[in-house]
Amino acid sequence: MGCTASKATNATEALPKSLVASGTRNFTFKVDGKEDGQGYFATQGRDSKIGVILIQEWWGLNESICATADTFASQGFAVLAVDIYRGKIADSREKAGHLMGGLDFGAAVQDIVFAAKALKEKGYAKVGITGFCMGGALTIAAVANSTEFSAAAPFYGVPDLTKAPVANIKCPVLAHFGEDDDSKGFADPETAKKLEAAAVEGGVDFTLHMWKGAGHAFMNQGNPKTYRPELAKQALEETGDFFKRHMF
Repeated sequence: MGCTASKATNATEALPKSLVASGTRNFTFKVDGKEDGQGYFATQGRDSKIGVILIQEWWGLNESICATADTFASQGFAVLAVDIYRGKIADSREKAGHLMGGLDFGAAVQDIVFAAKALKEKGYAKVGITGFCMGGALTIAAVANSTEFSAAAPFYGVPDLTKAPVANIKCPVLAHFGEDDDSKGFADPETAKKLEAAAVEGGVDFTLHMWKGAGHAFMNQGNPKTYRPELAKQALEETGDFFKRHMF
């Protein structure tokens, strides 16, 4: 539960000490009445009434995701990074693919919705949601299947839209994708534009930001091969501003 540093690999390198998550509070929440949900909770000591649910990449709830939670918390949000894999963290692409391939997306969405409810029960009046790669797809699936969220900012991931009807989304969406993303059928520009078209057709308040010079995982601080620090900084600031416009 919480953040666990994964082994350094070409996909999830060890983070510099300045980027390692500083939060110390583990968080549990009820799923169907049981204390089964887990996550990493960050507030940076701020007294915010606005919550943000953060969803991991396919690697798991690693230090990179928790450091990102801290960054959002520094913008004035109470952030709950949900541990979708219940403590499991991949240290290779093969293991990450196995974990994601075995994930029950419906159950994961349920966890996410209950996490949002848990924040509201703690007094956070509005809750936004964001996530990366698999977490981006789960972000879209969550807002397509629940009205618990006041704003959504998915990053480079699109779910099976037959199970995540975009027209059902009731909150504003800011979707981030990279122009150079080659994840065909999942996060490439063509797939992003299909998502945008479905959202526009459904009357969703939807903004697509295609980041020039960015490929897949350009936000991943633990992967120097894909990480684009300047773009990531801009994207986090843009997302924070988006959440503030719609939730403060």
